Amino acid sequence: MQAISSSDYRGILANLFQKRGWRILSLPAAAANGANLAVQAGKNKYIVQIRSASEGRRDRLISVLSQAVLEAQSSARRFPSSITPLAVVASKRVPESVADQLQAFVEQNAPGVAVGVIDSSGFRSFRGAGLEPLNASPARLPRKQPNSPQPLANLFSDLNQWMLKILLGQSLPENLIRVPRQPVENASQLAEAAEVSGMSGSRFVNQLAARGFLDENATELKLVRLEELLDLWAADKRTAINEIPARWIIKAGPDQLRDAVRRYSSKAIRNQPQCCLGLFAAADVLGLGFVRGALPHLYLERMTLDAMNRLGLDFSKSNRPADVMVRIPRNPQAIFRASVQREGISVSDVLQIWLDVSAHPGRGREQAREIRRRALSPLFKKRR
Repeated sequence: MQAISSSDYRGILANLFQKRGWRILSLPAAAANGANLAVQAGKNKYIVQIRSASEGRRDRLISVLSQAVLEAQSSARRFPSSITPLAVVASKRVPESVADQLQAFVEQNAPGVAVGVIDSSGFRSFRGAGLEPLNASPARLPRKQPNSPQPLANLFSDLNQWMLKILLGQSLPENLIRVPRQPVENASQLAEAAEVSGMSGSRFVNQLAARGFLDENATELKLVRLEELLDLWAADKRTAINEIPARWIIKAGPDQLRDAVRRYSSKAIRNQPQCCLGLFAAADVLGLGFVRGALPHLYLERMTLDAMNRLGLDFSKSNRPADVMVRIPRNPQAIFRASVQREGISVSDVLQIWLDVSAHPGRGREQAREIRRRALSPLFKKRR
């Protein structure tokens, strides 16, 4: 089996910390060279270095753990405030006895470093102040193991996210997500609905099946283990985001962004970049808003001077606080194909909003919980 990469484990670990109430910190440029993550809960603050190995043997993991320890210590020294290094190693399967030996190794050779051991079966073993709630026993192995899983980045490519929205969107209201409403029994029908090549549809379905996310006994494409799939999807969304602060050329009232998007969309010009509201601003328009006072976000397919002028925004450097955060999406197909219209305003779909706010600092997790409770509950009915 191909090992999951360190970057994939980084997303899984970030999601694990956030679920336990930890805050994800921004990594200063000086400390970001090598470090994967910085987290804080109360007085406990860690800078995390994750290393993965293809095998869970002690000798193999000791080597990568030593490297993780050195890199975590180096990043901690460059951090602008006091922070504890946390070295984490990951593999497909790590016996608990090996985890104990790894932690004893660090305690003996680097007593000021916290240590964590995780594997893809759900096993979590951490040693350090405040880290105990992260610990978990290994889950039972799934009935069918994949032979050659693809990297998570491939599972959540732009078109794959669009096809995933089509599968999930069948259970959600049309006013919250725009997807083709038709039976999807196989990869060919999914490709047809998504207007992608048959090869793209087949590859995506095979990836879902290989990872155990499809019900093998269903007559249609039915997703299972949805909690885990959504966690992985949300973790993938925490990768670097191209976000640009913008300011109004001329400030108007509180509905200025909505009015600007409505005017922009009503006068379509050839090759005009698509745009839609995102995150908290989109949640407000869909009637799902929970957080007040958050900076509004706008998705823009690509940055052009004409588009910014037509929206009434200036993106030149300024000492003034930003009025709008403009995001240039890595997944434009999934963003704009699934967007919905509300009173002439283009708005991100409910799944996209949930993904985005889940990864947003501040009160993003509260907004995500509210969206899940009020809008996404149909996804979890009668599913395994």
